[in-house]
Amino acid sequence: MWKDVYADFSDLPKHEQQKLFDLIKEEFFSKTNEDMKDAFTSIKETRFNEGIGCVHCGSVMVKRNGKYRNRQRYLCRDCGKTFNDLTNTPISGTRYLGKWSTFFQLMVEGYTLPKISERLGIHLSTAFYWRHKVLFALRSLGFQTLKGIVESDETFFKESLKGREVVDREPKKRGGRDKKRGISNLKIAVIVAQDRNGQVIAQKAGTGRVRAEEINAVIGDFIDPSSLLCTDTATNYKKFALMKELKHETINLSKEGYVKKGIYHLQHVNNYHKRLKDWMQRFQGVATKYLNNYLYWFNFLQQNKQMATKERVNQMLLRACQKSNCITVNYLREI
Repeated sequence: MWKDVYADFSDLPKHEQQKLFDLIKEEFFSKTNEDMKDAFTSIKETRFNEGIGCVHCGSVMVKRNGKYRNRQRYLCRDCGKTFNDLTNTPISGTRYLGKWSTFFQLMVEGYTLPKISERLGIHLSTAFYWRHKVLFALRSLGFQTLKGIVESDETFFKESLKGREVVDREPKKRGGRDKKRGISNLKIAVIVAQDRNGQVIAQKAGTGRVRAEEINAVIGDFIDPSSLLCTDTATNYKKFALMKELKHETINLSKEGYVKKGIYHLQHVNNYHKRLKDWMQRFQGVATKYLNNYLYWFNFLQQNKQMATKERVNQMLLRACQKSNCITVNYLREI
């Protein structure tokens, strides 16, 4: 029998032989299961660094409650619910535990869903749900406070209703032009704010021209009161600075050039816009309802770009499992 298998293998083209060899190697000799088992201890220490608490109600009245599939379970004496170290994390209840280590690596490397699906041998929809369970978990960690000189400006993306049934207009073709030129309510505004320490906030604000109230909703809670806001001459930012009682420097490119007083400029935030747009192109249009997820994903990659790939993979895994999140497949289907 083995001679027949080897003969059939020899008849395959070289690229097909390599592909089959890689699949066999991953199936029978992969250490990804061991990699994930090694990560369990780190996940537990990260989630329960102040002691084991109930992931459902937060109570510390918790006791051990036996093991299931070699994983310790706990019972909350207050709410009566049970849980383990992975409950309410993106990898909770997974059937493909050994594939998650590679999945996080592909996330760090920015792979598209079709490539992830092909690489891991999982369905495209499974790859999609895994991605957004991870991204919603990362988003729940929020942002760091911006301090010192804070640059802020908005950039725009086309509105995308991908995944929804459109009934009030004809579907748009990918790459087509909007009916309205320039900035209109067909464009989604993304506000980006960055301080000189490299901390960044990038979130969806609304459609068309951004109002001061929308700026406040995105970055208002994350700017230190002693910070200095640096923007262009748009009146919406002037109004926002007055609302928050922030020191404010405006850059008038036509009169003062790109740099004012040798220190005030928008080069960091505008450069961030360019890198973001270039990175987004690989996804060929992101659904507007998931835009914030992708913004946080890119922000994570930028904040940790100095790390080695293995360390970034570990950081993404631990951060995604740090807080209790009840993002399920049914939740994602109903958005």
